[in-house]
Amino acid sequence: MADPCPSSCWADLPSDLLGRILQLLELPEALSVASVCMSWSSAASAAGVPRSHTPWLMSWSDFLVNDSKGRACRTDFRSLLDTFKVYDVTLSRGCSLAWCGASHGWLVAADELSNLLLCNPFTFATIPLPPITDLGCVEAVRDSEGSIVGYPLGKKQNRVGVKWIGRWFYQKVVLSCDPSQNGNYTAMLIHYDANQISFAVAGVGCWRLASTIPQENKDRYADCVFHSGRFYALTLCGTLEMWNLDGSCEQKKNVFFPSGDGSRKKNRFLVSTPWGDLLQISFLWSSHSTKRIRAQIHLFDIVKNRLLKLRSAEVFQEHAVFVGQNHSACLSLKNFPELKPNCVYLTRTWLAHREIQGFSSQGVGGVGIYNLQSRVLEEGFPNYEHELQDHLPCEVWVTPNL
Repeated sequence: MADPCPSSCWADLPSDLLGRILQLLELPEALSVASVCMSWSSAASAAGVPRSHTPWLMSWSDFLVNDSKGRACRTDFRSLLDTFKVYDVTLSRGCSLAWCGASHGWLVAADELSNLLLCNPFTFATIPLPPITDLGCVEAVRDSEGSIVGYPLGKKQNRVGVKWIGRWFYQKVVLSCDPSQNGNYTAMLIHYDANQISFAVAGVGCWRLASTIPQENKDRYADCVFHSGRFYALTLCGTLEMWNLDGSCEQKKNVFFPSGDGSRKKNRFLVSTPWGDLLQISFLWSSHSTKRIRAQIHLFDIVKNRLLKLRSAEVFQEHAVFVGQNHSACLSLKNFPELKPNCVYLTRTWLAHREIQGFSSQGVGGVGIYNLQSRVLEEGFPNYEHELQDHLPCEVWVTPNL
């Protein structure tokens, strides 16, 4: 017997009915509806659903809410297409502790036991990463019933609360690829005092410690990225590490510029470009001006083991760059004409928060747009205000992968 309501009939739903349905949905569900077919996309546009794959700014809203769907973490989404409009999105309660990164459309969050998980804020799918106790520096303290009640850390083994440790222990996580594609992904983690790097390979189920900067060393890891089949990590002093992971999960490290570049900068970012270059963007903040800072851009020439300084006003003429707690992105204006050319969209990172540097002192909150031509830092969202708190970083760029 033929299906009385074949799937093709869904495309013929009246636009006014679709519009009423869209008004009842939160942003992620509405974006999913808009991606079904052309007619639904048109109805979503008419209903005011933004159809852009540019990064969204995701920030904390009310931390705990009662929700019949079992989700309890409320967040705010802001689009660069309309900087004054705010969308409420309710995520899983397990994502309500802290954010440690965003990569390939997935948010990296710490749950109520300070374990990491991947959460897709547009589909609500979640993937647990290996527990924090897999990291050699962390052990669990359990009560008489076997429940974890804390983690002893440091030489004195002072017990840290299960929730509190996740707010500072993880600095950044990036992924090698989108986990929803084939499930074969690797996660790179900067953690502890920003002096350790660990990897987790999908299907292996454990963290593997790969590198540690001694505590007495003043250097720390500043950023990491996946570029041309390799993971890279950059330190505050300018040392670059390249990681090659083979099928046996062994980590092979190559170190470039072991002595650094002669300065210690708190704002260094790695950027993988569409034309195949690996770049470093560093910022020098002026103490005499609230909106003027200086950016330096360098090219890592891995083959010749050299660092080339580039003219910052000329590098991204037809591109815009997104850096911060997210996996950095370099987007072409041909595909995203709504972006500003030759600009860096940046948000606060854990290291910037620890030093209370770079954003609050510049009068732009946690989100800024830096014009590499004019050397002016502007507010990314003029109506956005967020008080500094222990749930930092409060903002992260997340790019839809629908």
